[in-house]
Order: sequence, then C-alpha cells, then structure tokens
Amino acid sequence: MKSNKILFFTLISLLSNVAAYSQKLVVKPQSAIIETSEGKPFLWIGDTAWDLFSDLNKEESVFYLENRKEKGFTVIQATLIMGGFNQSNAYGDAVFLDKDPSKPNEKFFEYVDYIVNETAKRGMFMGLLPTWANNVVARDDGKANFSTESAFTYGRFLGNRYKNKPVIWILGGDRNVHTDDEYLIWEAMAKGLQEGSSGNNLISYHPTAPISSHFWFHNEPWLSFNTIQSGHFKKFQTEIYEFGMVFQQLDPIKPWVNSEPAYEDIPVLFWHYFDYEKFGKKKEDVIGEDGLIKDKSFFPDGFFDDYDVRMEAYWTFFSGGVGYTYGNNAIWQMYKPGTRYHVPCLTFWDGALDRPGADDMKHVSKLFTRYPMGSFHIDQSVIYGTNFLNESNIRAVVGNDQSYILLYLNKGQEVRVNLSKLIRNGTASWFDPREGSIEKIGTVENKGFQLFDPPGEAGEHGNDWVLILEAAQM
Repeated sequence: MKSNKILFFTLISLLSNVAAYSQKLVVKPQSAIIETSEGKPFLWIGDTAWDLFSDLNKEESVFYLENRKEKGFTVIQATLIMGGFNQSNAYGDAVFLDKDPSKPNEKFFEYVDYIVNETAKRGMFMGLLPTWANNVVARDDGKANFSTESAFTYGRFLGNRYKNKPVIWILGGDRNVHTDDEYLIWEAMAKGLQEGSSGNNLISYHPTAPISSHFWFHNEPWLSFNTIQSGHFKKFQTEIYEFGMVFQQLDPIKPWVNSEPAYEDIPVLFWHYFDYEKFGKKKEDVIGEDGLIKDKSFFPDGFFDDYDVRMEAYWTFFSGGVGYTYGNNAIWQMYKPGTRYHVPCLTFWDGALDRPGADDMKHVSKLFTRYPMGSFHIDQSVIYGTNFLNESNIRAVVGNDQSYILLYLNKGQEVRVNLSKLIRNGTASWFDPREGSIEKIGTVENKGFQLFDPPGEAGEHGNDWVLILEAAQM
C-alpha cells in the first residue's frame, strides 16, 4: 500500500512537471492580450536577467529563480549571447565551437536547458534573447557576426531545441534597426525560430528607448506582440501611455509589453557620466574599493527608485499593455564582487533581490489577477474634468461588463469620476500599491459625478494610489 502511494505521488509530480514544461502561450488574431493554451489570460510580470547565462552558476541561478517565483514573477528575460561569439558561461563553456554559429556547443546549451527547466518547474516562462544586437550590427569591416544564413540556421536550432518548452523569443537586444542588412538578419533569425519550433513559441523584438518594435516589424506575421522600451532617460515616462494610444490605431491589433522600463537603482541618464574626468572626478572619487558607488551625488539626476518602477508598471497596464518587465541595475548584469560592471551599482546582485520595487511587483500581480487582462478596456471618459497628457496624467479602465472601474493616480491627486459608467450601485476602495492592501471607503451610486481624494499629500513622492469602484453583486 505504501509503495502504491509513493508511485501515485511520483506520477502526480511528473505530470505536473510535464504540464509546466509544455505550457504554451498564444495570441489570437486581432487580440490585444496573450493567453495560455487553455484560453486563460496571461499576466506578464517579468524580471530582467540579461547576464544570467554568462555570469551565474547553477546554484546561484536556482537561488535567483526561487526568489523571483516567491515574488510572483512570470517571465525571466535573459540573453544567450550577451557578448561576442567567444562568450562562455560560468563553467567556461563557449556558446559556439570555434566561434562558428553553425556549431552550437552542446555543453553550453545543456546549461541553458537546465535553467529553462528550473524556470519551468517554478511556473515561469523564459523570455530568451538569442543574441544581443551587437552581433547583428556591422563591424568596422562592414560585416556583422551573423549573416542572414547563419542567423536562420541558429534560429532554427534554437526553435527546434526549445519548441516544447515555456520559452518566448525576443529579438533585438536594445537596438533599433538602422540598415536593410540588419532587418534581413533579424527577419532570417525569426523565420528560423518559426521553422524550428513549428510556430510553437511567441516572438517579439526589443528596441532601444523610447521606441517600439512596431516601427519595423508590426506587419510581419512572425511578430506575435509588440515590445517597447521606456528606458532610463527621465522620470515620469509619459511615452508609455502615448505608445498605448498608438497601438490602438494599428492594424492588425496586437498585444504589447514594456520589456525595459527604468531599472530600480540605476542612475538617470547613466551613460552621460561614464567619463569621470569630464566632470572633474576620478573613478575612485565615485566608486569605492568594494566596487560599488560611494558618491551618489555624482549623478545629478538621481536614481530610479521603487516609486518610479511601480508607476511605470501601472501606467503600462492602465494604457493597454499586457506585460511589464521589472529591472534592477545590479541584477540585470548579475554584478558580483571583483567582477566588471557595465553600469556602476549601489549593491551586488544578490543584495538587490529584495529591493522594494521588486516586492511591489507582487501587488501589481495581485491587482491584475483580481481584474485579469482582457476583462477591461481603457476609458478615459470616466474622468470628469481636465486630464492633460503630462506627468500627472490619470489613467482609467472600465470592466467590459461595467462591473468595475479602476483609476491609477500616480501623484495621489484627487479625481472626479463619472459614476454612470458603473452598471450598478457599489463600493469604493483604495488599493495601496506599496502594500497591496485594499481599504473600503464607502458606497457609491451609479450616477452623477463624485470627487475622490486619496490618502496622503497630493504630489508627495511615492504617494500613488489605485481607486477601485466595484458594482454590488447581484
């Protein structure tokens, strides 16, 4: 009897792992959402781990993935080739043999398999970049590392290897398309991925900021959804909701994801300050002996914090986006003591795992699990009065059945709401994006206009709120 029970639970465990590994995402024609193969709306809460495959070993990777699972992340974005064709992983295994893209190194991809499977075990998807864009951009001799032929072959290899895994393919790697040759290489890689996977995995393209994939690829049948990067060049990225308006005007309709917003703990306009001498400083004046930033004042525009990344997340979803990828400056580059950083950091990667912005993603997930993708639409007309397209813009969505209205108030500003958009009388509540708590504030009638004033001081840094208006149950 005992052995039968053990066998039963072993089979259940195996079946659950098979289900996790074989989970598939789909985008239906003229649909603005991503769905699972079971027809359920998929909520993309991503994390940025570009250097995962090159910098972390197995133990570190599992530690990282477990942390992200606990926080409710659903997608891990990472790059297979972050450097050149000689890139190796933490075990010294190069991605290609002899730097030849037609000779994938089995040892390297066995490690990729391991990470993909560990991610799947935790119910998450991998958003894999086959390569960073530097391998598609021409070198000084006028040639790129990839040709159209080798890009297609590499794409077909990847597509076939991971066609039954929970993998989303993301081309681009922080680069816009500047030449016809670049376009043709990316298109060849996309077609290789499609052929290898028999169309089993979604594909998108990751541009620089503030740019969208639709500028080049919207009409390509292989582009499953659009991707924007709102980027790191300013606070209050109004381009997010502006792109949301643009996507509503495109044909065919496709979902969109903000795959690189401002990263928590990264300096605003960081690339302006790489040359220390230009600002009368030496490196050691800014960076401490431990390799971390010791003089934060060197960066005059400050750093992006939890409020900034949280606001960009809510602006994304309240503007029609179906996905948002959080990022932390130390984690995307997996910065460790004694290693080289790409952008100066405030912490090492493992010390950044529990930063407040990452924790806030749990609350984003909570709200949009309660009000799933596809169950609502944008309706700015519920806002009564002026609502300018600036950094104080209020965003509003209404349930498709008018059973609820949600408004995001990024500065804790008061708002007057047209309650006739609510199907029945109901209740009003405040959702706290910092804590994930919901506090009922009273009842409402589904007629006329009513003023709502959030807790705290309007305009105070970090005082954002979501107003929930919910019709009473029948």
